Amino acid sequence: STLPSRPRFSLTSDIVSYRRCSRQYGYFGNDGFVPAQAVQIFYGAIVHQVLDRCHRHYAGLSGRPRGTMPTDADITHYFGEVENALRSHGVRPTSPAVRDKALAVLVTFNRIEGPTLYPRVFNTEYRLESDRGAYVLRGVVDVLATSPDAGDDLGQMEIWDYKGTNMPPLSSQSMQDYIWQMCVYAELYHVRAGVYPAKAILYFLNELHVRPGDPPVTTRPLRAIYEVAFTPAMIASALTEFDRTSRDIIVCQNIRQWSHPGVAPEKATCDICDIRWNCPTVAGQYPLRYPI
Repeated sequence: STLPSRPRFSLTSDIVSYRRCSRQYGYFGNDGFVPAQAVQIFYGAIVHQVLDRCHRHYAGLSGRPRGTMPTDADITHYFGEVENALRSHGVRPTSPAVRDKALAVLVTFNRIEGPTLYPRVFNTEYRLESDRGAYVLRGVVDVLATSPDAGDDLGQMEIWDYKGTNMPPLSSQSMQDYIWQMCVYAELYHVRAGVYPAKAILYFLNELHVRPGDPPVTTRPLRAIYEVAFTPAMIASALTEFDRTSRDIIVCQNIRQWSHPGVAPEKATCDICDIRWNCPTVAGQYPLRYPI
């Protein structure tokens, strides 16, 4: 007899998304409905894809000599390439201001982080996978960076993960999930490399944004990064939590029903949700609207 296939879950688009809002994940992440405001994914997508082009540029994979720093003009060019590709898939910024903000943040990141980070990039879009028994867990690390004094020692690598947001409060569920996500990345890395990485760096790119009239950012803001130092207990706790989440997803898939979260998600999650108007968790907070 043929063994039933096990589900494959992405760490971000499945596990973290379900934890952010189970009902929203069910409609859009699992059942295949397309959000009326597909523009929401513009910011994160363009940030990640432009920075990947920056890494390839410095590595000599874009027709430039290896070790060449991208200029502001290069960033603008890569931004336009990615923007056109996203537009062809129906993904657009919500407004010109969102577009301008993303471009400004990328230019600033390239200026203040590029000279020290790009030379340490060991790999990008580093794919990881682990058999968790009931399911297969997959993840993609934005950047593997060598530690400044350790060369290519696999046990001294740093995981860099780009977040297209401001740093959330340290006590928030979002921040806890981000930290757990890094811990699970560490375990997946261990499965592949045989050793654990040295640490993870969560980089919150929106901390580089300045309001009109404020001076430009010339050094890294304090809240731009959060460093995660791994311990066995943290990794075990993260795996336990995410295994539980995977079981919840599998149950919902089997009964074909997506329960609403018992506690309201963060406001930003609800603000962009097309199914918020009939959600029991936030009943009455959002009037019915027509899709844009």
